[in-house]
Amino acid sequence: MIRRIVISVLVAGALVALAYGFSSSRREPTTQSESAVIVEHYPREGDLDLRQSTVGVKLAPGYTGDLLVDGAVVPEDDLHREAALYQITLDPQAGSPFKLGPGRHCAAVRYWLLANPSDRRDSPPWCFNLH
Repeated sequence: MIRRIVISVLVAGALVALAYGFSSSRREPTTQSESAVIVEHYPREGDLDLRQSTVGVKLAPGYTGDLLVDGAVVPEDDLHREAALYQITLDPQAGSPFKLGPGRHCAAVRYWLLANPSDRRDSPPWCFNLH
């Protein structure tokens, strides 16, 4: 009987020590994974869309970025930023090389946390067809 009590007390003590060890360990700051940062991009991968369709991205709160189309960074004049929605879309001006014609196009986003603009990351491109 005493043996069972001693073993039970030792097991309970070990569980308490284990729980304390996990709760007091240092936590490394975590960064959001890319899938959590890029909420939505459009057109969707592989879509066949009209040339008038919107090309853009919606990012998680606290992030911003630059849009890349066919490997080139879109200049600020050809972007529309909806800061409250963390949304960036292509809005080419007259004479812009980013007026997309028919064919296959690829877009990507270079994003960063507003609080840490020096840590910029590129998303993999998504490709779509326009007709």
